[in-house]
Amino acid sequence: MADRIRVLLNRGVISTGEGAFNIVSNVVQAPPPVPAATVRAPPRVVRLRSTRAAARLFVGREKEHAALAKALRRRSGGNAQVLTGLGGIGKSTLALRYALAQVGRRNPVWWIDAEDPAQIDFGLEALARRLYPEGSPERPVEWARQWLAGHTGWMLILDNVTRPAEVAELIGSLPGGRFLVTSRQGVGWDDIATPIRLGVLSAGDAVQMLDRRVADRGLLDGGEELCAALGGLPLAIEMAGHYMAQNHVSARTYLRHLSGDGAVLDWTHAGGDLDRTVARTWQVTLDRIAAQHGPLPGRILGTLAWLAPDDIPISLFPDESKAAAGHLAAYGLVTRSGDALSVHRLVQAVSQDPGSRHRAGQALRTAWTDGPEPAARLAPHIAAFIAAGGLAELDGTSADLAVAYGVHLARTVSRQEGIAFLDRTIAAHAGSAHPALLSLRTTLAMLRMPLDPLDVTIGAFERLVADKRRVLGPGALDTLETRLELCGLYARRDEDRRVFAHYRQLATDAEQALGKNHSLTLQTKWDLAEAYLNADRTWRAGHTIVVLVLWFTVLTGLEETRGRDDEVTRQIGMTIAKYVSTLALHDDPGTRRVLRLVGAAERIRRRLKSA
Repeated sequence: MADRIRVLLNRGVISTGEGAFNIVSNVVQAPPPVPAATVRAPPRVVRLRSTRAAARLFVGREKEHAALAKALRRRSGGNAQVLTGLGGIGKSTLALRYALAQVGRRNPVWWIDAEDPAQIDFGLEALARRLYPEGSPERPVEWARQWLAGHTGWMLILDNVTRPAEVAELIGSLPGGRFLVTSRQGVGWDDIATPIRLGVLSAGDAVQMLDRRVADRGLLDGGEELCAALGGLPLAIEMAGHYMAQNHVSARTYLRHLSGDGAVLDWTHAGGDLDRTVARTWQVTLDRIAAQHGPLPGRILGTLAWLAPDDIPISLFPDESKAAAGHLAAYGLVTRSGDALSVHRLVQAVSQDPGSRHRAGQALRTAWTDGPEPAARLAPHIAAFIAAGGLAELDGTSADLAVAYGVHLARTVSRQEGIAFLDRTIAAHAGSAHPALLSLRTTLAMLRMPLDPLDVTIGAFERLVADKRRVLGPGALDTLETRLELCGLYARRDEDRRVFAHYRQLATDAEQALGKNHSLTLQTKWDLAEAYLNADRTWRAGHTIVVLVLWFTVLTGLEETRGRDDEVTRQIGMTIAKYVSTLALHDDPGTRRVLRLVGAAERIRRRLKSA
């Protein structure tokens, strides 16, 4: 018989001719595949991201949990529910809590990290091997889908789905069970899953969450203030608790670290996930948005980082940027309600960079000077810009915002508040040679004018004029405007000759630098005429002639630049006519001579206009 034995080592089979029998040797042959529909699930097939111990740290979310349970219980609501919201808002934690409650009610309860299709397939493959441990299906992903299609009463948790389209077919083709999805993307779920958007924790729940994570009660001093600064964001509170416990620092100390350079937002506790920090959690989302939509959404987020977190007017951004803001909203990094955007303060903290400071300042300055928004709506954002260090580098934009905010404080709070703010800002830039500092000093001098003695105010403006001549030049508009203000102060001191001399010299300099019909040139001549009128304690024909010549010069300049039908031109003409009619009441040779000169001048002016 031995010569008839044939050994097939490569197949592991021994043949003995007629009546031969096969045995497995060395290599175990796989049994024939078992149809998925015929396989019953072993008891308690469960895979979850975390444990019941982690779930015990869960606080709040009662309403969201109840809504989730109701939606997944009823048959008419579809077979899927999605939790959406900002990264770190607690979507996965709420999903875990609900999934734990389903263990024993549903089987399997299976958690799949679903950030990309490959991970979803890996999770389905693991489910197939768990459901059929006796064998190994050749196509485990397909086998798992067939099993899910042929059974009911199961639940899959698809965690951190990137795009709704990546799970749409899976959910739609398996109606027998329930899907619970978490995703940062809040749009695109129509006809796939019913969304529940999560917000931040309430103040009380946030403090309770911190309490549960810090065993040493002595470290919780300042916990309420810390939770408020963290904006009720669960991930941030969790990380703060780890930091406090590991480093044995109090909530107040952590808050000081947070108010400093914010590096604690990128800290990881011992044994923790290096990617599970506040800063890196959101950077993943930003990188994803940038890959799909370019750099503009990131630049907008950088601008938002310098503003107050709520009621940010969408009008601050040009129309071409509003679609980019929509991309940020789709991933929960901002929210939009009507014409307003809101952004979490910690998103601001990790998005703020020096390069975006100037863009934020420009947007605010443009909105303040030319935009449709009222000052009351923009002022909180200017205040936030300033508090975030927006004035650290003084330039034309930041100086304009400082001036605007100082004047706003003076008008809405008190003049003293506006003065104090500008005093602090100027002191912070003492020694700076930047021309923008001059505008701050000018505004401060204007606000102090009603409070200081006249001589003190005159001294302040004389120093301003000297500095502006040196820095800006004698012919600069700002220099000439300050000289005009100084002339008005001299006029209040009743030094007629000095006033007349200053006004006449300013009129000459303004005409040379700006032109004879520039508004400042005409204003100077008008103010000089007013000075002559105020100097006349008794009526004097010579001064009256000078006043009328100056007035007619101003009127002619306005007609040439603004037109005869302009409201200002008409008002000036009416003032002159009224004054001339008043002169007619004086019946004396001097008055009659003035009136003849006025008539002659008017006739000459008309002939010149018609020539």
